[in-house]
Amino acid sequence: MINLKKNILLFIFVFATGCGFSPLLNSEKIDFYISDLKIEGDREVNKYILHNFKKFKKPRDNSKKYNLIISSNYQKKIINKDNKGNPKNYDLRVKINVNIISSGENTNNKIFERNISLSAKSKKITEIELERKYKENLSNLLSEDIVFFLTNQ
Repeated sequence: MINLKKNILLFIFVFATGCGFSPLLNSEKIDFYISDLKIEGDREVNKYILHNFKKFKKPRDNSKKYNLIISSNYQKKIINKDNKGNPKNYDLRVKINVNIISSGENTNNKIFERNISLSAKSKKITEIELERKYKENLSNLLSEDIVFFLTNQ
């Protein structure tokens, strides 16, 4: 029985290390840096985006230079209400408009958007904390979308 477990673990280890997996946004494949970053819009969303883009501010050898102008927008809409008129579910939506100016003075405008549903909680403090966490997650996902877009340009 112990021998079978060891064989299974060995098989999983060999398969996992030999499958060729590599992260999609591997830092070795990043061939750009952000020279200038201007951000306007929702303060919390901007804070998360700035934090995610810090590592792309350093110039790299033989890499593309981008200047970004980012405008973020956050919306919280009531999706439905209960019989008393109290909100039951919300739609949280983060929209980011990115104006990309590359080193050749080429300008590209791209809109990134993500949303998630949030059910109303009986304790408002719990709902506020969950909303903040969802806002952070959406901002991080959108930051990854922007990096992926810049990597593939």
